Amino acid sequence: MKITCTIFLLSSLLNLAFSQTKKEIKYDLSCLETDAISTSTSLFGDVEKDLLNMFGTEVTIAEEIELGETLLKEITNTFTFIEKGEKLKKIEYILSKLKKEIFSPKGFDYKIYLIDTTMLNAFTLGGKIYFTTGMYNFCTNDNEIACIIGHEIAHNELGHINDQIKRSKTATTFLGDDAGGVTAMIGNVLTTPFNQKNEAHCDLVGIDLAYGAGYAVCDNVKLWERMSLDEDSDNIMGIFSSHPYSIKRSDCSKRHIESNYNLKCPK
Repeated sequence: MKITCTIFLLSSLLNLAFSQTKKEIKYDLSCLETDAISTSTSLFGDVEKDLLNMFGTEVTIAEEIELGETLLKEITNTFTFIEKGEKLKKIEYILSKLKKEIFSPKGFDYKIYLIDTTMLNAFTLGGKIYFTTGMYNFCTNDNEIACIIGHEIAHNELGHINDQIKRSKTATTFLGDDAGGVTAMIGNVLTTPFNQKNEAHCDLVGIDLAYGAGYAVCDNVKLWERMSLDEDSDNIMGIFSSHPYSIKRSDCSKRHIESNYNLKCPK
C-alpha cells in the first residue's frame, strides 16, 4: 500500500512539474516505456529525483550561473571557439528567438558558443549553451538547430542541471571534500547522464519553444530518425549515448506535435 501511494505521489508531482512548463501543453512520456527495462529505468529516475528534493543539499540559480562561468573558462582553454561568421550569427539569432518563448523564466542570461570540433554534441551549464560545429553540420536546417537549442534551454528551466549539481554537492556533504571540489562537480554535471524521462521532456519543451518562435517542428522528428541510423557511432557524445534511443525520441516528438499542435508530421 505504501509503495502504491509513493508511486502515485511521484506521478502526481511529475505531472505538476510538466504542466508548469507551459500553459495548456501536455507532456505524455509513455512513449518511452515500451519495455520493462525502460519502465523500470524511468521509475528509478523519478524516485532518485524525489529523494534529492527531500534530502539533497540546496542549490541556487546563482550557484548554477557561477559554475557556468567557471566551465566557460575551462572550456576556453581546451577547445577552439568560433568567434565570428554566419554559423555563429545563426545560432545566436535562433537563441534570441527561443528565449522570448520561455514560460516563466528562472532568470538565466542565456548565451551560446560555437565549438570547433567534429563531435556531435550540445550541452549547457548555468545558462551557457555550447554547440559544436559537428552538430551544426549534422543539422539540415534552422528548424532542427532550434529544437536542439530549445532542448538545452529546457535543461536549465526544468531544473535538470540543478539536480545534477545537487547530486554532486550532496555527495560532498556526506562523503567529504574528496568527493567534491568545483572541478569535480563540473565534471560530474557534464558526464553524469540525465534520466531518460528528463531527456525526452527536454525534447518536447524544445519543440514548444521552437514552435512558438515560428520554426517547423516536424523536422525534429526527422532529426532523430537520422540520428537513429548513427546510434552506435563513436562520434556521438554524452548528449546521445545515455539518452533514450533516438527512434523513441522521434516517436515521442511526433506524438507531442500531433496531440498539442494538431500537426501531422510526414513519415
